[in-house]
Amino acid sequence: MREVTFRGDGFELPLLQAAVMPPRFRHGFTTRRGGVSAAPFDTLNLGGKWGDRPEAVAENQRRLRAAAGRTEIYFATQVHGADAARVASGAAVEDIARTRADAVIAAAPGPAVAVYVADCVPILIADVKTGAVAAVHAGWRGTVAGVLAAALARMTEGGTQMADVRVAIGPSIGPCCFQVGPEVVAAVEAAAPGARAAGAIVERLPRPHVDLWTLNRLAAQAAGVAPDAIEVAVACTSCDGERFFSYRRDHGNTGQLAAFIACDPP
Repeated sequence: MREVTFRGDGFELPLLQAAVMPPRFRHGFTTRRGGVSAAPFDTLNLGGKWGDRPEAVAENQRRLRAAAGRTEIYFATQVHGADAARVASGAAVEDIARTRADAVIAAAPGPAVAVYVADCVPILIADVKTGAVAAVHAGWRGTVAGVLAAALARMTEGGTQMADVRVAIGPSIGPCCFQVGPEVVAAVEAAAPGARAAGAIVERLPRPHVDLWTLNRLAAQAAGVAPDAIEVAVACTSCDGERFFSYRRDHGNTGQLAAFIACDPP
């Protein structure tokens, strides 16, 4: 993925963007740069979850909306599951925000949808034919629950064909840093029996490591997405403290990143 800079009114906002996405899909994975929050939320903290000043979060959110080219962005209440919230025409932002879901889908061009992350995997989906988009939050629980496959299935209900789908898997905790216990390994193997053979489970000392990027790439391919239509950032939030927040690295004393996508109408 390439890093680009959105230049707004008096600010600059770095974003990671996927080459697999056509130009009419405004999208981005944020970094921790480009905002106004003070440490430890410095500077582009987009979530009000862990103690940042509300006025700082509001300004950071304003900058995100400017980068998306929208007056509103639809987020759901994330619960580490596999449910999806569908954004209908004219939907109220507050209604979607109260919906417990880990994928947000817009079936037609126009709305911007997004998810928050701070180590979990952010995934953006685009239907290049219909303009449908989705943002997916896939931590290990969501990955095991099949949140990406569920979001793709919901999109097919609206007419999406897998041949038209593009998937961008953004920065998250990588296999280099995601040490897990035996209960996580067991859950991963139960949900994805080929995970170990695919290299998504690596036995290391003192504990095994899990590769959430590979698990979600395999899930997209199993759903019918072409391998060359999937792009992975290969950027570890835990390793790269200069660019990313990380809940695990910072023991919860950190901010939240976001991933957004919107399709401009023809």
